[in-house]
Amino acid sequence: MICLVVLSVKAQNREIVFKEADWKTQLATARKENKLIFFDAYTSWCGPCKIMAREVFTKDSVADLFNQTFVNVRYDMEKGEGLALKNKYGINVYPTYLFINEDGELVHKAVGSMSPKEFIKEAENALNPENTIFGLEKTFEKSGHSEPSAVAYLDALDKAYESEKMSVISKEYFDALSKPALLEEHNWKLAIKYLNNPSSEAFSYLYANISALEAKYGADEADNYFKWTFFSAIYGIKNAYAKKNGTDLAKEKSKATRKLLAQGNGYSKIVLAKLELIELAASNQWSAYVAKVDAICTDKDFSKNQGDKSSLVIEAANDLITAAQAIYYGNTLNWADLIEKGNPELFTQIQLAELLKRVLKRQGKVAEAEAMAQKEKNLRNEAAEKRLMTPAMLKD
Repeated sequence: MICLVVLSVKAQNREIVFKEADWKTQLATARKENKLIFFDAYTSWCGPCKIMAREVFTKDSVADLFNQTFVNVRYDMEKGEGLALKNKYGINVYPTYLFINEDGELVHKAVGSMSPKEFIKEAENALNPENTIFGLEKTFEKSGHSEPSAVAYLDALDKAYESEKMSVISKEYFDALSKPALLEEHNWKLAIKYLNNPSSEAFSYLYANISALEAKYGADEADNYFKWTFFSAIYGIKNAYAKKNGTDLAKEKSKATRKLLAQGNGYSKIVLAKLELIELAASNQWSAYVAKVDAICTDKDFSKNQGDKSSLVIEAANDLITAAQAIYYGNTLNWADLIEKGNPELFTQIQLAELLKRVLKRQGKVAEAEAMAQKEKNLRNEAAEKRLMTPAMLKD
């Protein structure tokens, strides 16, 4: 009976076996064995990565499929060869799962934690050329941009966090629809899910008809969609400038956003301010950048929500100390002091402590930085005990 129990336990402990070798050797192995590479891109601090490794990679059904079918590799994206591979394949979300052929070409991509069943489905998609992101792209083009092919392709891009590619394809698809058809419920629901590009003519038409959409589908649904799209576009623009890739599309989105928000609404001021700061940072105009943040800090009418204003200023300060010269660090301390005097809520207090920790560390004030790090930790623990949301931790 003891032997049977031991054998049973071992039988349930199979897991994906990852090969340890340099990338060139992994490609050679894939060529020799005539297999795709399954690439687990992770970081040491990624919680979902650990959950997947512990709860999904160890399932017999998952382990058997991956060990028999793929050359399994995993790299920490912040160490060794992982740094170069991260840039090569444009990885910025964790966990990311890549399926790569023997020539190092990306065949399929999936992102985020998922169930064993969903994970196996992604592997099956990778093995079926028609179901990969690239296969779906070919079908979309061959079909003349039919709705079924567009939805399948956009859905795959959405799941893979390919928001910029998604913005290009959604613009192609929705701009080809007739204007009146865009207001129909079916197409409106598809637009909410997939149309994330302010430079799209379809988006511009929908925004011009926001009153009709609010009357037909509710103010909350319409307003939330447009607000989400503008903010999403802003961070896409920021990412493009940071990577120095896709800047032409970023400029299109910038121009469209300014035009659409020229008349103003409840959030236009904060969106346009973020946009201006992103462009000033991208062109290293740090004196103008500081002047803009100073103006925001003293503008009492800047935002109806003080939390939004504080969040913008703290984000701007963190971006400044990441990329600008040390001569500007003092400005971030002044901004933090102004926010502190406003008796901010716990979430903002955590952001401030983290910001001050980063500034003090860069100024070489080690003991003060460590004290601020402890304060941040205590505040995060307090928030956890109260079951309150906490800001994501920034890398020093």
